[in-house]
Amino acid sequence: MKLIHSVGRKSLLSWGMLQRKRSSLEKSPALLTRDFSLLFVSHLFFGFAFWPYVFLPVFLQDFGADLALVGTIMGTASLAGILIRPGIGLALDGIGRKTCLISGGLIFLLANLSYLWVDGIGPEIFGIRLLHGFGRGILMATFFTLAADIIPPSRRAEGIALFGVSGHLSGALGVPLGEHLLRIGGYSLLFKGCIGFAGLSVLTSLTIREPQHNALSLSIRRFIQIGLQRSTRVPLITTVSFALGMASYLVFLTPYAKSVQIGFASYFFLSYSLSAVAIRLTAGNWPDRFGLKKVLYPSLASLASGIVLISTWSNPVGLIISGIFCGLGHGFIFPILSTIIINRGHDGNRGSMMTIFTLFFDIGIFIGAPFWGMIAKGYGYQTMFFLAGAVILLSLASFLLLDKEPSVLSS
Repeated sequence: MKLIHSVGRKSLLSWGMLQRKRSSLEKSPALLTRDFSLLFVSHLFFGFAFWPYVFLPVFLQDFGADLALVGTIMGTASLAGILIRPGIGLALDGIGRKTCLISGGLIFLLANLSYLWVDGIGPEIFGIRLLHGFGRGILMATFFTLAADIIPPSRRAEGIALFGVSGHLSGALGVPLGEHLLRIGGYSLLFKGCIGFAGLSVLTSLTIREPQHNALSLSIRRFIQIGLQRSTRVPLITTVSFALGMASYLVFLTPYAKSVQIGFASYFFLSYSLSAVAIRLTAGNWPDRFGLKKVLYPSLASLASGIVLISTWSNPVGLIISGIFCGLGHGFIFPILSTIIINRGHDGNRGSMMTIFTLFFDIGIFIGAPFWGMIAKGYGYQTMFFLAGAVILLSLASFLLLDKEPSVLSS
């Protein structure tokens, strides 16, 4: 009898453990679904076509452009993104995500093709950058809206962080690959490589199934009202500051590295991207586990520190260390801010909320590219990077003091 009682007790314990395990699995729905994986790969190919353009400022300098003009030309793409964002927000919730994804991919592919005919600084380069920005603007809003649709709401911050690994992984590999293509075949081969990857992104997008979503009918006026609602003001201001800081190194890191005779700008981008990938893979659930704001604050401080280090440690080791700090910060900031903004909206307006987030991100790049170019031209790179870090710290202080909203899903 004792033996039967012991066996029965062990069976009940095993059954209880099995039920708890099953319950735990039910509470953690899968992230790595078929469509999430395909979207990840499509975004990865897009990144391989996007990241090599960190070398475009040096290409423009070779044609005689000064830093202020380089910043203006690079910022033109963000202007296009700003102009198209309200329309794409309505299109995402209206005509559908997949239509926008393929349309944006084809426009981005055409822009990449157009760089092959650039032979100087003139109106055509501004037109190409506008086309580039239209395609990139549509794709960025659509990729992350689709990701937010596919990812279970309870794991949204973790899922967006994991999805963003594709962008950072393409940066870790795409920038060194672009540098290699430049060395063996010049800018013509670089642009052709980007064309190939842009085409692969479009082909992969064709295989993605669009999930059902309950869209709300919005006007342009309502879209603007959503963007200006009280609960999203501080996160959106922080998004602009985040992009302002990023513009300093996305646009001017390669000219800076050339000016201080560091042979490989990819030192920074490799450590930057790999650290962002590492933090998302090992700690991607921290925002959902510990709270979005609690992880956001040290991430902003890390990014600010990395930007300041760029100009104060002017050698390959310095670029690697600063890249690590910037990557650790970016690894959390982008998914956290996007999740906060999505969560403070209505699920039926998810496309519009993500579009508003990427719109304000482009506003930061659009302002930052020419502004930092003028600062670097007039006062030097060290002053420019120092001020960019200060902007990030100011946004951290404003979030701490001014944002009183809970970062949870709205009803």
